[in-house]
Amino acid sequence: MTNVRLIGYTSLAVGLINWRYIDFNAGSFAILVGALVLIAAFIKPLQPKMSKGPGFFLIAVLATLAVVYALLA
Repeated sequence: MTNVRLIGYTSLAVGLINWRYIDFNAGSFAILVGALVLIAAFIKPLQPKMSKGPGFFLIAVLATLAVVYALLA
């Protein structure tokens, strides 16, 4: 499993837990980010761009913001 998929699965899991037990609005952003990262991770032309460099940093920061927002809400 690549690091990008791990980030996507983590964001999706935190979003689903938050959506189920706490609040839909906060969890929906993390669900959206996780789902988009996972969908993009399975598209072959995007994989090299997402696994290295600024693409990975952007995905990591966006997923971190989604998870923190979901946990603080």
